[in-house]
Amino acid sequence: MSAPGRSQARIPQRLVRRAIGGVALALLCAALPAQAAEFPPALAHDAPGLQPVVGLQHTCSSNLFGLRSGAAAQRLFGDPQLSDCWTAAQGGVRFDNDGEVGRLHGHALIERTQYRHYRVLNFTGHDVLLAYTLNHAPQWSLYASASDRSAQQNLAILQAPLPDLVRRQVLAVGGARRIAGPFDMTADAAFIRVANGAVSQRPYDTRIDLVRLGPRYTSAAGNSIGYVLTLLQGRYPHAALQTGNAPLADYRQVENGAQFNWSDDAFWQVSGTAGYLRYTAPSLPALNFSGVVADMQAKLAVSDKTALGLTLYRKLAAYNTPTTNYQVITGAQLSATWTVDAAVRLQADFTHDTAIFPGTSRRDRIQGGGLTVAYLPRPGTQLALRYARSSRSSNALDESYSNNILSLSLQQAF
Repeated sequence: MSAPGRSQARIPQRLVRRAIGGVALALLCAALPAQAAEFPPALAHDAPGLQPVVGLQHTCSSNLFGLRSGAAAQRLFGDPQLSDCWTAAQGGVRFDNDGEVGRLHGHALIERTQYRHYRVLNFTGHDVLLAYTLNHAPQWSLYASASDRSAQQNLAILQAPLPDLVRRQVLAVGGARRIAGPFDMTADAAFIRVANGAVSQRPYDTRIDLVRLGPRYTSAAGNSIGYVLTLLQGRYPHAALQTGNAPLADYRQVENGAQFNWSDDAFWQVSGTAGYLRYTAPSLPALNFSGVVADMQAKLAVSDKTALGLTLYRKLAAYNTPTTNYQVITGAQLSATWTVDAAVRLQADFTHDTAIFPGTSRRDRIQGGGLTVAYLPRPGTQLALRYARSSRSSNALDESYSNNILSLSLQQAF
């Protein structure tokens, strides 16, 4: 077994397998496929103003890199161990000043993560956010936010014990303005910058500019339906440094869609978007693709302590390889939450996805589920435990694997 701290140069470039491009909405909203439940659960900000917070989390994973077996790991990067445990310590401050029409909030956190076996992955990251909203509805509303976060790359995507501290910076602005009667116009803009810390990953640095706008109708009951046009431009400023793998090319993405939100007070809510997406790479037309996309959510309050949620989606994402240029993911996520009493909360979730890769015979089925228990013995203190299992079944060689994750978290706000 090679030492955990082996040099980066021993990791072949062919290990890096990425889904490239088409990621702005994923960066702003959700990953592909659907994200698992948030863990640890968000801790309520009970006190206005500045509030110091600390957190400690210990996690163990049975398959850190999403590989089929230890033999595959040995063959790829010289170490057969798939499992590892790591501890993350976090500290910083949160701020919240919620007024009658305006709200200023944010946080500044520093995190130190240490692995037990793959110590080369140890890192110090940060998470900074500042956001402001001004709500003069129904006449107009505005928001602006800026965030800066650095964290270790998702190792199941990277498939190598490569230290790659990814820094993601997002600036977003937007709002709504009444046009006439129940009609208003919404507009949003986002500027996203993603930088990889590893030299071998510099070609995958991205610059994404996004504009989204359209009219909306809102009924007297608060239900709304509208049209939204999304224009996105993505660039790889260091693509010329690429020495292998699939080609990179700057791209444009246009999506026309309908957006809706219907609810019956606190009992149920249905919302989502559905439309048609077109992805083009002007300098490399072979990477172009298009298709129908949708993302719909439903929430139902079964009782004052129990709620159910369902999300249905169809997503397209660039996946540049010698045999295909994109993947189509369709799936569903079902969740349930229970408030046992003032101190104990439970959440269960299950996700089922299918992924196809046009132009190939590859078909993947991804399933995942988990259970989260949160205990709040006093205001500002939360102890949470989560167990999750995920599996990917594929007819492609060495693409099937499973993973079990157990995580324990303690959060304290002062």
